[in-house]
Amino acid sequence: MKRWRRLAALTMMGIVVTGMLAGCGSKNTGTTAETKESAGGSSAATASTEAEMQTVIRVCWWGNQTRNDGTVKALEMYEAEHPEVKFEVEFSDWNGYWDKLATQAAGGNLPDIIQMGSGYFEQYVVKKQLIGLKQYIDNGIIDTTNVPESIIKSGEMNGDVYAIPSGTNAKALLVNTAVMEEAGVSLPKQPTYDEFFAAAKTIYEKTGQQISIPSIDEQSMLFMARAVGQTMYTKDGTKLGMPDDTVALRYFSRLKETLDEGFHISPEVLAESSTNQLSNFAAGKEWCQLTNSNMITNTIAQCDEDIQYEIYMYPTETDATQQPIFIKPSMFWSVTKDSQNPALAADVIDFLTNSVEANTEALKGERGVPISSIVTEAVNGVVDECTGRINAYVADTAKAASEIEPPFPPASAEIGKLVSDLSDAVRYKEITPEEAAHDFYEQATELLQKGSTK
Repeated sequence: MKRWRRLAALTMMGIVVTGMLAGCGSKNTGTTAETKESAGGSSAATASTEAEMQTVIRVCWWGNQTRNDGTVKALEMYEAEHPEVKFEVEFSDWNGYWDKLATQAAGGNLPDIIQMGSGYFEQYVVKKQLIGLKQYIDNGIIDTTNVPESIIKSGEMNGDVYAIPSGTNAKALLVNTAVMEEAGVSLPKQPTYDEFFAAAKTIYEKTGQQISIPSIDEQSMLFMARAVGQTMYTKDGTKLGMPDDTVALRYFSRLKETLDEGFHISPEVLAESSTNQLSNFAAGKEWCQLTNSNMITNTIAQCDEDIQYEIYMYPTETDATQQPIFIKPSMFWSVTKDSQNPALAADVIDFLTNSVEANTEALKGERGVPISSIVTEAVNGVVDECTGRINAYVADTAKAASEIEPPFPPASAEIGKLVSDLSDAVRYKEITPEEAAHDFYEQATELLQKGSTK
């Protein structure tokens, strides 16, 4: 019944194959089953004609090879159910993804469906580059019956829904328990940073394996702020949620101190590892990884089959006033303004969200715990041992998690890059932690003020 209602909605929205116009976001030269039968000619010619008559939907995402393979397989499953649709896929790593999207946006050539991050979709909404999806939720094309309302709200802005979460996750500390045992150290399920660094120093001295504090965005600083009752940004997104640069100084000082003491990966090794697909954890250079839960699947897939590991909670502070961890959307799917087939694109998002087969046979929770309770239950029954452990971790963490961070303002992308750049400067000893903290607070405040006046 639900499928019939969605097909009816698609028909009402004009998603018929015949007579649709080509456009920048997707091209289409539609046909009908009757046209196919009457076309005549050889089977090769018929196949060629059918290919030419397909509606092309472009889908773009960032990710690792595991994600790429699973997503392509899921889209092929959609094509099998909808032979009138053909996908063109574009994927890249994180570093080049946003520059590519910005170039496409400037040229009016965004793909139909794009993967969005929580620090980015707001700026795309402000620039009117995304289509509101509430209309497709209301008419049944995107079914949210089995999705908690709070999850859908995470993609809301200005009274509309512009992004559908592809999964949920939580910050996590992945540890190699065999290395910890070799060094004779142990950690509580959620260590403080003091406990974590003490263990890291001992492990380095006894095994040579190191750690790295993430700095590609503002996330590490965010969790240090949350632990002491602060936020990265105010709810209106016009100011930092930190009253001064104390948390920033704590973050940059930890980068320097762990490097000075030798148990943090060198900036040269970090730079090298960012250009290849093999993580330092899988390569045996790091005994742990401060990460997102949904990224653990790919990391473990790179490791030897006999890897011994556990998933711990992200570190907190000795002087913590609240639990810093929250359950959050891992990433989103959005439909762009350049799509000439937005309702069809919405149907694809529904398929990726609600198809049990696509999620159990292809996607397998790599983007996070599925947002549909029906799909989550099905996935838990078929996923590998690693994904099952990740899902259990997120479920257990949800019991202790605090309230989710307010939506990031459009300037957050620039602020994340600012954190990354200043972190590199500290690592290479170009500036002191004190200078980095001061520059961060001053420049981030200026970026937010500029954003609030646009």
